[in-house]
Amino acid sequence: MEEASAPYEATLRSKSLVRGYLRGVRAFHPNAKHYLLCGFTAAIARSIFQVAFNLFVYELGYRQDFIGYLNGIPSLAMLLFALPTSFAVNRVGYKKPAIIGRILSIIGLLGIPLTDSKTLLVVFRFLDGIGATFIWAVGVPLLMKYSNEDNRVFLFSVNSALQMGSAFLGSIIGGMIPEIAGRIASVSPKGVLPLRVTLLISVLFITISIIPMTLLKEEHRVKTRGASYSALVMALPRDRKDIAVFVKVLLPATLTAFGAGAMVPFFQLFFSLRFNMSTTSIGVIFALSGIVSGVVTLAAPVLAKKLGKVKLISATQLASIPFLLTLAHSLNPRAVVASYYLRHAFMNMCGPVETTFFLEQVREEQRATLHSLRGVLDSLVRGGLAPFASGILQVKGGFPLAFSMTAVCYFISVLIFYGFFRSAEDASNAH
Repeated sequence: MEEASAPYEATLRSKSLVRGYLRGVRAFHPNAKHYLLCGFTAAIARSIFQVAFNLFVYELGYRQDFIGYLNGIPSLAMLLFALPTSFAVNRVGYKKPAIIGRILSIIGLLGIPLTDSKTLLVVFRFLDGIGATFIWAVGVPLLMKYSNEDNRVFLFSVNSALQMGSAFLGSIIGGMIPEIAGRIASVSPKGVLPLRVTLLISVLFITISIIPMTLLKEEHRVKTRGASYSALVMALPRDRKDIAVFVKVLLPATLTAFGAGAMVPFFQLFFSLRFNMSTTSIGVIFALSGIVSGVVTLAAPVLAKKLGKVKLISATQLASIPFLLTLAHSLNPRAVVASYYLRHAFMNMCGPVETTFFLEQVREEQRATLHSLRGVLDSLVRGGLAPFASGILQVKGGFPLAFSMTAVCYFISVLIFYGFFRSAEDASNAH
């Protein structure tokens, strides 16, 4: 896969940036291309689902505390299944877990709009969470395997940009369907029926996303008990130095995840309840934020080369905080929407760079373990503790209190991250 680095370097030097990016994309490994297409289609489904899900549950008669609990259910599934799934991926490859995960998600996403039972909502959300865990366990290791050090940030940035581009399409679709269905049925677009139809449309896209994964071609894996045990031992941190690296990576990432989990799952309700926005307006806001973030993410490889990964990650996360506070406290809808775009852009720009930087801190055989542990902690706080805590804070003190907690988490996370890794990058640049 070393041949992919030349097109990537050409991308950075190309007089036509678009032509250079296209040249770099064409050089990706076929399996990476299949995954990009699969992820793009699945992300459309997730974006449609996200526009309608919280509003659907709210219209069923449930309040924010239960909605926060439901948003935490998939993370509970990840907490339980992340490590076992990652070890399974190491043994059986990427294709089967990815397809199985999508089948489980289809069952969960199909069941949610077809019930109003609190128990069944929890069950179907959990099934979707298991499926999402399978899908998640495949993604980063697959991209790491079918890339190299030279083109890895570029590949991850393209993947992130595609995810955000799909968020544009999904948010537009997710915002328009309730309006169209409501008009046809002569009911409110925020009623149960239009939102149910929207959720069912998301199932169609997640089903389509299976097709590219069936095209994945993997080498035959030889399975022996001794080799599996040896691989497991090598994948774990074995001394104080290893443990220290894992802690340095996971601590700031977990704080950031907690802050995001206290805010991001509630944006639909935030715009709907604070400013009485329609589903179409919310969908357009989400869609445009995806476009903005997708564009700035494509600049990440160039900026990482110039500034260094640590400085880029720290600067972009720190820059998001003033806009986050504007979101929390302003009553001016224009200022709030603009701040939403800028916060989203800054936080997502550094995502691919952060992922590659963290995985480069450990040995190759430990990357799946670090990725899994980060996913476990992320699921515990972003999808479990944080939405639940945020829902309680919203009931007691409204959105300003909950979103201000996010700002504090981001600020502390940046200080810890920069303190841990500034000297490491300085030493790397010196060489």
